[in-house]
This record gives sequence, C-alpha cells and structure tokens, in this order.
Amino acid sequence: MYLHVPFCVRKCPYCAFYSVPIKNRDVVREYLDALEVEALKWSKSRLCQYPIRTLYIGGGTPSILSVHEWERLKDILDQNFNLALLEEATVEANPGSINKELLNFWKGWRITRISIGCQSFDKGDLTILARPHSEVDATRAIELALERDFYVSCDLLFGLPGQTLRKWHKNLQTAVKSGVHHISCYELTLEEGTPWGDVPPKNIPQGYPFYRWAQYYLEKKGFEQYEIASFARSGLECKHNLGYWYRRNCIGIGPGAWGFVSGRRYKNVSSLKMYVSRLKEGRSVKQWSERLSDLSAALEVTMLGLRTRWGIDVMELEEMFGEKNAKEVFSRLENIPKHLIKRMPRKLTLTRQGMRVGNAIWQELIL
Repeated sequence: MYLHVPFCVRKCPYCAFYSVPIKNRDVVREYLDALEVEALKWSKSRLCQYPIRTLYIGGGTPSILSVHEWERLKDILDQNFNLALLEEATVEANPGSINKELLNFWKGWRITRISIGCQSFDKGDLTILARPHSEVDATRAIELALERDFYVSCDLLFGLPGQTLRKWHKNLQTAVKSGVHHISCYELTLEEGTPWGDVPPKNIPQGYPFYRWAQYYLEKKGFEQYEIASFARSGLECKHNLGYWYRRNCIGIGPGAWGFVSGRRYKNVSSLKMYVSRLKEGRSVKQWSERLSDLSAALEVTMLGLRTRWGIDVMELEEMFGEKNAKEVFSRLENIPKHLIKRMPRKLTLTRQGMRVGNAIWQELIL
C-alpha cells in the first residue's frame, strides 16, 4: 500500500509531486475525513481480503502531521486494512519536522523504516534548493532515527546548480558516516509545471560523473547498488520499492496517489479540494486508469526489471506474455552494446555502465 500525505511546509522549486503548504490544521482534518471514506471503500474490496505486506507513507511531508493527527491516521489504517503481517512500513520525513515525540509514536505503532529527504548536507546546496532545513537538521534527524533502531534511508540529489564533484563526494561521505542503511541518489530533473521547469537555473552540471562516482564510492563503503537509484547494505533493500519494479499489486490511497491492481494502473486526482468533494458526494477519486496490451506490459516488465541488479528472467517473460511478445522485446535490445547489458542463458541484466545510461536503453523499449 502507498498512502499519500499531500502537505508540506513550502513547495520546493524542483518538486513535481503533488503537495500543498499547510495554512491551517482544518485542512488536515478534512483530508483525514476523506481518507477514511476512501479506506472504507477499499476495505470492502476483494483485494483487501489479503494482508498488506508493505506500507509506504509518502508525500509531501508526512512528518509534518502532529502526533494527534498521526493517531487518527493510524486508526484509519488499522480499522480498514489487515496489517498483521506487515514486513516493512516506511514513512517519508523531512529533517526539519522530525522530533522525538513523532519517532516514539512511530516506534510504538508499526513503522520500521524512515526515509529522510536530506537532499544535501551542504549549506549552499540547501539554500539553492530552498529546503526548509539546515545541514545540522539533516544529520541530527538521522541520529535521532538511528537511536530508536529504525532502518534509515537518506535521499540525496546530484547535478545541482553549481555543484562540484568534491561537494558531491562530501555528501556521500557524510551519509555513509552517519550510519544510514540505505542511500537513494537522484539526479535533479527539471519537470514541466515546476518553477525550475519553467525557468531553469543556470550552471547545472552534467550528471554522469556524479552518478559514476556514487557507484564507485558507495560500493567501496559496503552499499550494493540493487536498483538504478538505490544503494543498500546487504539485506536492507527497500521491499516496498522492489514491489514496484516487479509490478506487484499496490493499493494507492490519498490525493495524487498511484496504484496498480490486477494489471490495471490508476492515479487519484491531484487536488485535495476535488479529492474531498468527490468522496463527500460518493464519487470515485480516480483521475484515470489503464490496462496495457500484452506487448506494452512485456516492455514495461522489461524496463522495470532491468532497473534492478536481478534483471529479467527470459523464460518468465515468455510464460507471462507469450513467445511472440517476448521476441519483440528481445529484438529491441539486440543493438544495445555488449558492455551495457549482460546476457545469460536465462537472465538479462544491465552492467554498471548500463545503469549509467539507463534512460537511453529505455528509449529502445518504448512503443
């Protein structure tokens, strides 16, 4: 299950995820009231007869909710879904809004993992990004979470305006030394509809050398790259995200949430006002849904699987989508240079070099 909390302190200039700044707590109450209605609808579906295996609460900034609001959110989930067999429960948090009271509440409930949006430990980077926290807040947040025995992940951005490889190395070094179990490295992307997408900042460096250095340095420090953007200590990969790459069923609830159920992908409306009003009127909150053709699904399975170090199983692809569709997929990969893709009797995986140019490889697979 993915649950979207659409609130933040302020909107970052590069962020394309749906979120709105909190102006008063009444809007949070309205959100929780609507979320309860959506959860109740889901609880009556056949899919919810099965236990939820992983829970990911993202945003926005889920840590912006008060403990009282979290208690309400907890009750909504506990009363409508079977969480008894949860293997992993993650909360996204920003360093500036993590506190001991929240951490104690999460520890007393079902939360096992915290993903902290540090983005950088450099004061200049954080100023450019307009992040609502300092470098001291970032290291302190990690320290507090580790003290309470959470599994901790740290998000970092590279390719920032004016960023140097030396600064990037120091960010990676600080993350490793902090004791986190998982590090996600994302290249800054300029998304349409964001302030930076509309008016790009100057001095954005080419991201390739930053990514290559992360691969080299993090592996030396005991972090295995198990997915294009993700590095983890052995056995501490994010189970929820692996569910995305292997197209497992995922219920998405909340405004702007995505879900994937029985081969159909859907997205909820990215408007809190519309989300609340539709549920009050007894209407669906789905903005759109789609079911891919067998060939499109086979191509998607290949793209998602190749994001991971385990790659794709050739025979499984044929069994799932038929020999004809599998052959079409493999024909599109024939021209990929040998140093970018490793071909084994039953498996296809990207090499480390292939991971660095993943976007170019995906282009070969897009219909």
